[in-house]
Amino acid sequence: MTEQWLGQSEDMLKRVDKLASEKDKDRLEIINSMIFALNVTNNSINGWRSWIQNLGFMSRFKEDELKEIEDGLLKLTRAFIEYDIEITKKHQDKIPRRRLSLTKRKKQRDSRGMYV
Repeated sequence: MTEQWLGQSEDMLKRVDKLASEKDKDRLEIINSMIFALNVTNNSINGWRSWIQNLGFMSRFKEDELKEIEDGLLKLTRAFIEYDIEITKKHQDKIPRRRLSLTKRKKQRDSRGMYV
């Protein structure tokens, strides 16, 4: 299983590199590339999650190995969240604001008085 996952991951890296090197992409191609990147990232995160939630598997690691993995994941998480914040701030005028409003059901209930 590990060899298969490693092979698939290497293929994904090649595809990421190919997408990153492509020039003159149109808007749809750029969006598709971003979707691909997020899907690959999500698959990797799900793999990590399945490992870490398996305490029988994780018990095979020494404390220093766990610390090394933790440090790497925290570093990656920090970089991803920092990028998230940077892009959100830079493009916040394009992000739709969520309006809080009463739901249709609540409006109906309120209009019927106290005997609902």
